[in-house]
Amino acid sequence: MLGPRIAALRREAGLSQAELAARLGVSPSAMGMYEQGRREPSVQLLVALARELGVSTDFLLTGRAAAPVEADALTAMILSRVTTADRRLADRPERPFSREELAVLMAALLIEQ
Repeated sequence: MLGPRIAALRREAGLSQAELAARLGVSPSAMGMYEQGRREPSVQLLVALARELGVSTDFLLTGRAAAPVEADALTAMILSRVTTADRRLADRPERPFSREELAVLMAALLIEQ
């Protein structure tokens, strides 16, 4: 199902096989083989395909979006870490960060751009 999904997403993006292949640095024939299921893309190429087609790798591989539970778990973890850091900084006479600044800092450290 990966091949047909790549082909459908490519067409939806208004790209030809040759255009998508050029953007990914592979040959048009390789792109055709991926779409036909005659060849499997590498993990690195899957990530590049997902990025180029504007979907997650989960969607590219399974046809389903990433579970929202993952986002909820990440949010809960960030809030927990912010609360812990905020508690530790509360004893200092001069607080280096506000709670909001801590949240932004934690999110920036934990979330890959």
